Amino acid sequence: MPRRGGALPVSDAAVLGCADAFARGVPHDRLDRLRSRTPVVWQDADAAERPGAWAVLRYADVQHALTRPQLFVPEDDGVLHGPRTPEPYGAERPAAGAGGRGGRRAGRGDPDAVPDDEPVRAPIDMDPPMAAMLDRIPPGEAVDFVRQVAHDLPETLRNTLAGGLHALLRHPDQYARLRADRADERLVDSAVEEMLRWWTPVLQVRRRVRRATEVGGVPLLPGERVALWLVSANHDEDVFREPGRFVPERFVPERTAQGGRPHLCFGTGRRACLGARLARVHLRAFLVALLERPALAQPAGEPVMSRSSARHGFEWLPIRWTG
Repeated sequence: MPRRGGALPVSDAAVLGCADAFARGVPHDRLDRLRSRTPVVWQDADAAERPGAWAVLRYADVQHALTRPQLFVPEDDGVLHGPRTPEPYGAERPAAGAGGRGGRRAGRGDPDAVPDDEPVRAPIDMDPPMAAMLDRIPPGEAVDFVRQVAHDLPETLRNTLAGGLHALLRHPDQYARLRADRADERLVDSAVEEMLRWWTPVLQVRRRVRRATEVGGVPLLPGERVALWLVSANHDEDVFREPGRFVPERFVPERTAQGGRPHLCFGTGRRACLGARLARVHLRAFLVALLERPALAQPAGEPVMSRSSARHGFEWLPIRWTG
């Protein structure tokens, strides 16, 4: 920890860099205490060998840093924050010689060809076949959603869908309500945003301080790092009433027009995640396919969380159809 004045770490801060603590789920009780007592606290280097950083936990402070890239410079921390993949789910790889930069490799006299060392990137599918993906779940049989249903999705996108599904499994009353009101497109759109807030597939993002400033009353020096805890900001009780509850109507337009705040799942401002639109399209298509299914998705065992303090996902999420 830097030797200077500022907020001192408390015992709860030790979990911020401890992947084992997140293998049992996000420790929201500890994040709640930290936000109320020490909302900017030193986070030691973690087992993934990322250096120590000032953990920023309150919504207002996280938003402050995200909207000031001139002060807080994004860092590549090795965590995939968007669904980047050479061959996205549902997209077809263009045939060689088909024209354009889609699939041709470098050749003499071909200025539009892709260099030999550049991966071919197929267009991202914005109309994902989610109903077909759910067909991978046989009637009456337990399957692992992560490894048997959504296995061919990029990791962050797979975690997003698994988190949305988990929200419904944990809140069966809201699941039933959404099924009954699935024709209400505004409610479905709001439920997608609430899934992203409630789950938050990327727990934290890193920034480097460009010049001396302060956040939450803690002075920061040039070159120091901050860890912006998106999941903590999205569960800040000063912004989101009863943040631990999944509330499908939380983001309906009337509520947000009356002072509701947007979640920070994808960041905000000019440096917001480029994959936000893709994630929303896939998650909405997935939710609609689930709600239109005659059978209900049900837990088929205890899920196993990913051992990570950066990514929020599952190693194992067993489900089955019932009804």
